[in-house]
Amino acid sequence: MLGFPGIPGSNGIPGVPGVPGPHGPQGRDGVKGQIGDKGSQGIPGPRGDRGREGPPGKSGSRGIKEIKAVGVKGERGIVGMEGERGIAGMKGRKGDKGEKGESAKASQASAVPQTNWKQCVWTSWSDTDNGKIKDCAFNKLQSNSALRVSFQGNMRVEGTSSKCNRWYFKFNGNECSGPMTIEAVVYNWWLSGSPDLLHHRSFEGYCENIPQGTVRVELWVGQCSGVALGDAYTGWNSVSRIMIEEFNGNECSGPMTIEAVVYNWWLSGSPDLLHHRSFEGYCENIPQGTVRVELWVGQCSGVALGDAYTGWNSVSRIMIEEVSRPQS
Repeated sequence: MLGFPGIPGSNGIPGVPGVPGPHGPQGRDGVKGQIGDKGSQGIPGPRGDRGREGPPGKSGSRGIKEIKAVGVKGERGIVGMEGERGIAGMKGRKGDKGEKGESAKASQASAVPQTNWKQCVWTSWSDTDNGKIKDCAFNKLQSNSALRVSFQGNMRVEGTSSKCNRWYFKFNGNECSGPMTIEAVVYNWWLSGSPDLLHHRSFEGYCENIPQGTVRVELWVGQCSGVALGDAYTGWNSVSRIMIEEFNGNECSGPMTIEAVVYNWWLSGSPDLLHHRSFEGYCENIPQGTVRVELWVGQCSGVALGDAYTGWNSVSRIMIEEVSRPQS
């Protein structure tokens, strides 16, 4: 036989807490927050070192050359009153009897004045840079006359950068000193390369105070003052000549203007070409008396004015001669 259930017992003592478990895996990053407000400006840092100097700028355009204006020629002054007639001079004594004149039947050739002249010509070339090129002997008939000498031929100066050669005459081994040397200078300066310019040139002049008798006229080439010696070349594919004439006067005269034009056009750069040049002519219908012969330079018709330069490292000369009328 079963009895009744017993009364429930009281709760037992709680058990000891268990040991904590291991850390779980790291969770994913949270959503990026919004940008915060801009902070206040910080303190400026120290000044940096100076940078390298930049390349030079391009050259500026060339300035306009000043043109000097010529004043207007004044009017001619009033002619002065005619002076009183002077007292008649004493009668001179009878002159001596003159020499017998030439017959009117003389040949027409006798009316042509005789000139003492000579020329020496050659076709060979010379590559002498510094020395004598040619000589020409001349018989000078008078002691008080002057010699007019000229060279006609091909002259060249070659060489890179700045080069120059000087052609000149000597008389019996000495350069002319009456009044100055007779010479021509050719100077080239090239930005790059060395062009070969074989051009015809001429130069001339009068030399005084040369004794009567045989004169040895010599053509020389050499160095210009203060400039490097160039590669000279005298004569090329043409006749060269030295012309000599004994003279008692000077030179000029013509029916139109006496002028020379020099024109340059370069693809690039502006080479400095100081070359010897000459020009001449005759001018008629000039009144008797004092004549002022002037050398001018100016602008060519229809072309821009260039930067002109007259005379460089050599003698410049104007030669004037009075001659008889030409044939009709």
